[in-house]
Amino acid sequence: MSAPATVGWREEDLHAWHILRPLLDRGGYLPWSTGSMRPAGLVAVCNEIVHGARTRIVECGSGVSTVVLARLLREREAGRLLALEHDGHWAALVNEQLRRETLDGIARVLDAPLEGEPPWYAPAALIELPDELDLLLVDGPPAYDAGHQARRAPALPRLQERLVAGAAVVLDDIARPGERAILAGWEASTDWRFALDERAGAAIGRRRHEARATTLIRDPT
Repeated sequence: MSAPATVGWREEDLHAWHILRPLLDRGGYLPWSTGSMRPAGLVAVCNEIVHGARTRIVECGSGVSTVVLARLLREREAGRLLALEHDGHWAALVNEQLRRETLDGIARVLDAPLEGEPPWYAPAALIELPDELDLLLVDGPPAYDAGHQARRAPALPRLQERLVAGAAVVLDDIARPGERAILAGWEASTDWRFALDERAGAAIGRRRHEARATTLIRDPT
């Protein structure tokens, strides 16, 4: 399978594409688009699942990443993923892809219209989310249009009480000013701290005391 010509990809994405090949080659065609998570960012999430043994995952937004992560969870024989999706038609398409690959027992996309200001997923859809999460991936709602840059800001405030000890939060698209502002707001108003992975275009966050403990373990000096 050759890599699709997608706007915004970099050299590290071509390398990541080869890393992802075992997961990409195990199912049918995936509709990559400019809104899809970059391969380098997707590898960062897969690494978090493997190294952190993540099994209770919620994704804001859905698409290629949902299917690839479901394939990884099936390979590991552990874990479930629920994705929130504002576009009902797209949610149905992704759910159909999951069904065709017999992944619907592992992952599911919830039809979650946007409400409020900034627009975020309807509270009625959140009822179906598990009470305890160990990984939150924030790659939606779409936030690239002018005036919509803050759309992803509610994710951590709305779901942080469900995040268990040792959990992680991944925010995609950190090259954009809107996501940088969201990270600054989260760090100013919560006890979460984020490490920026510029090459992957994503930030990975942990609670402040847990982030310090991880740093001390990795750096004995």
